[in-house]
Amino acid sequence: MFRGNVETARAVIRPRLLARLFGRANGFQKAQLSPWALQVRSGEAVAHLPLRRLDTATAERGRVWSRILVRGTSGGPLLGLYGLGRNAAARYRAEIEQARQDVARLCGLLAKHERRLSVLDDWLRRGEAGDHWVAQHAVDATLRHTEPLAPVLAVPAAAVTGDERVAAALSTVAAFRDAPSAFRARANEVFVAAELARFREFFDTAEKHPLTDAQRLAVITHEDNTRVIAGAGSGKTSVLAVKAAYLLKKGLCTPAQLLLVAFNKRAAKELGERAGALAGKAVEASTFHSLGLSIIGRATGRKPTLAKTAEDEKALRQHLRELIAEVVRDPEAGDYVREYFQSFFAPYKDEKEFNELGEYYDHLQAFDLRSLQDERLRSFAEVEIANFLFLNGVRYQYEAPYAVDLATAEHRQYQPDFYLPDHDIYIEHFGIGRDGRTAPYIDRERYHQEMAWKRAVHAEHGTTLIETYSYLKQEGCLTDVLKQELRDHGVALRPISNEQLLEVLTRTRQIDPFTELVATFLNHFKGNGCTLDGVRAQARQRGCDTKRLEAFLAVFEPVYLRYQRALAASGEVDFNDMIIEATRHVREGSYRSPATCILVDEFQDISAGRAALIKALADQDRAHRLFCVGDDWQAIYRFAGSDIALMRDFAKHFGFTETVTLGETFRFNDRIERVASRFVQRNPAQLPKTIRCATSARGPRIHIHRHLGGDHDPFLEALGAIASQAGSGSHDVLVLGRYHKALHGWAWDQARRQYPALRLAHSTVHAAKGTEADYVIVVGLIAGRYGFPSQIADDPLLEAVLSEPEAFPHSEERRLFYVALTRARHAVHLIADYVRPSAFVGEIAADRADVDAPARLEGATVYCPDCGTGLLLRRTGRHGDFYGCSHYPLCKHISGVCRRCDEGAFVRREGEGAYLCSNASCGHRERICPRCGTGRLTERQGRYGPFLGCTNFASGDCNYTTNIAPEPSR
Repeated sequence: MFRGNVETARAVIRPRLLARLFGRANGFQKAQLSPWALQVRSGEAVAHLPLRRLDTATAERGRVWSRILVRGTSGGPLLGLYGLGRNAAARYRAEIEQARQDVARLCGLLAKHERRLSVLDDWLRRGEAGDHWVAQHAVDATLRHTEPLAPVLAVPAAAVTGDERVAAALSTVAAFRDAPSAFRARANEVFVAAELARFREFFDTAEKHPLTDAQRLAVITHEDNTRVIAGAGSGKTSVLAVKAAYLLKKGLCTPAQLLLVAFNKRAAKELGERAGALAGKAVEASTFHSLGLSIIGRATGRKPTLAKTAEDEKALRQHLRELIAEVVRDPEAGDYVREYFQSFFAPYKDEKEFNELGEYYDHLQAFDLRSLQDERLRSFAEVEIANFLFLNGVRYQYEAPYAVDLATAEHRQYQPDFYLPDHDIYIEHFGIGRDGRTAPYIDRERYHQEMAWKRAVHAEHGTTLIETYSYLKQEGCLTDVLKQELRDHGVALRPISNEQLLEVLTRTRQIDPFTELVATFLNHFKGNGCTLDGVRAQARQRGCDTKRLEAFLAVFEPVYLRYQRALAASGEVDFNDMIIEATRHVREGSYRSPATCILVDEFQDISAGRAALIKALADQDRAHRLFCVGDDWQAIYRFAGSDIALMRDFAKHFGFTETVTLGETFRFNDRIERVASRFVQRNPAQLPKTIRCATSARGPRIHIHRHLGGDHDPFLEALGAIASQAGSGSHDVLVLGRYHKALHGWAWDQARRQYPALRLAHSTVHAAKGTEADYVIVVGLIAGRYGFPSQIADDPLLEAVLSEPEAFPHSEERRLFYVALTRARHAVHLIADYVRPSAFVGEIAADRADVDAPARLEGATVYCPDCGTGLLLRRTGRHGDFYGCSHYPLCKHISGVCRRCDEGAFVRREGEGAYLCSNASCGHRERICPRCGTGRLTERQGRYGPFLGCTNFASGDCNYTTNIAPEPSR
């Protein structure tokens, strides 16, 4: 029986004092009216009357005292309240009647929704019993279904019912409504335990090996959106196939309601076959290609024709090259092409934005800065000047020797930046701001002295000098000022024709990287559903060079329009148009998907366009389930449009999400895992996970070999180590390179003859994604443009259409290297360049506990003392071997080869007055020439015996000699 609470009392009713004294209260002492009951004390007895049992309350007036009579729903009197004042009785009766009516309304509401309550109670009890997975959309829907019962659920169950079954149902539903998330978690915990037991035999036998606990959990998780983070070699294909079979076996969907999506035909075929075999039913898996075409065909009654260029990258580039040629020939659009190649050919950064000269050179080389005459120049401004002269028919020579011989023992011949032979005019470009400031790494005083010397030379010898400055490039008026200067000096400008421009771009192959840029931009522009105004807005938001973007868009737009017209004329669509059209049909409802369960493979590589299609399909019904498997550690296709944020911030894009991590790998051993996982997780933006290996190994399983030059072949050395390590039997060896060119030049034929038991295959790392081998050799681990990590920079123009860039240096290259490391079952062999090894190799070499690295790997690299970031590379010239800067011809520093060890480079040590061999095990030193200050005093043999002579003697710059000092007596 419900007992009213004093704190909730609506009124306290007491008889008058005189009525109690004269016995007119009939023993009535006090009544307490709560919102749900009336409690009456008479003498020692206490009566409790739930208001749901009360029918009427009437007030009757006596000659002196009044009373309230309360009758129950059965019709008989329940109790009376005596000895009340006349006004008090009327007031109390009204309050009792109001409370009774309030409860009566709640009881009526409960009666009206008794069926609803029963259904809710049944669903909740089955959920708590582990009958089914409780998905978030079901929780939300159940919460909505409780809304009509909200007033009833807000009161104690006994206030509105005396039926214990109904009261229990109200308590269950009220508890769910108060804490739906706790109910969901509790119910799913029970379900998981029960379901694992129910399907134990299936999970034990479905694949070659029993599924791991994490794999089983992923399969039975039936959330609205499920993200499975699958580590390399963790059996993601097994999970997808078993998941599909589980859904079919459990009756959660039919084959027609199951949508399996893979990224290529091979993967789709394998996935469909494996799922079908497990389910005992025919299962089809789609690619995005086939899915998009199917949707459009069913929505419109006509399946579109996909353009040949949509499936053939080579054909697409050729088609775009032809369209660009049309734009170049176009009298109006061709002017925009001229402007782009004259002034906006590469992303400009002023020299003063860099702290070191070498950093500036790195930037220049990342974009392979060349003039239209195919010369490699020393700055953006110089290339712009050269291109302006060339496009306007002004013949020039770059860094031609000055007309007067000014070379001395201390200085080489003066070479002005440009010489116009038809006009006998020199052009010097000075790297200063309007305030005369130079870049931080340049001695300002010395630079201005050199400027003054050059001006004095021209004044002394009567030669004409035109000066340009870095600030003119910064202000965007460099060519305008140069044009006026040339005209003032009588130089006529005769612009070459657009046809000639096209011929030059083709001959110098500069049209190829531009075509590549247009193709990449076009793919992202269409794939992300961009507009030109949207591109401009994103560029401004990300701080892009808007002037250069406008110059590019002026060329891109006419190419794009021609591209679209060509598709329309042929009645074809490209892949992006197909995906966008399919997505539109799904969103607008002209296509209604039968799929209720959507499973997507390789989700880390999904693009915004593909993700929009998947989301549109999932959003057609709240009960649809989306199950996506991927590994953000292996996201390596940003250049192709993939957006890692879709995997990383999955719930933000798709809604409430359950995440399961597959942390056990069956491919590689724990020694490879430790190195690879530490390496990739140095980028804090990667989703953290712990990988457990089914296989343990003893000793390092990552080995580093160095390309020492000469007859030494590190490739054969690695194969020999593998053969020794592998023992008897045949073994797969996969040779990986960042680019195809890294795979060339190795002794393949000799390797196959020498190691017949090793089955050799080779691939780029991108193409090897999803494959594995017993052993892996990674070649081409060199620092530089085509090294690993690659120094080829994405053009910043792409930031206007690409997904949000990542802040961590070489983020995608780091993931690509992780992919390379994790293709191997037993061991990885890395072949690093001796002089300039990859930074990744140096990073891994420091992991001494798990990596077998040459003792001299670290510290062998010698950086250029002039520019600071270039590497000294061994080369051969007219006078024999020497070390030159990797930034050549931007940086022309050279250093001699140590004659004692024939290995190290000489590094100048000012404080010691000598050059020291970089080979730590040699330590040979040679004095700095006291006359010229740049050469080394090296031992030579003369008519009268050995002596020391300056190394600049060969070039004719210094003939200093001295006797060899006798060895000190011991």
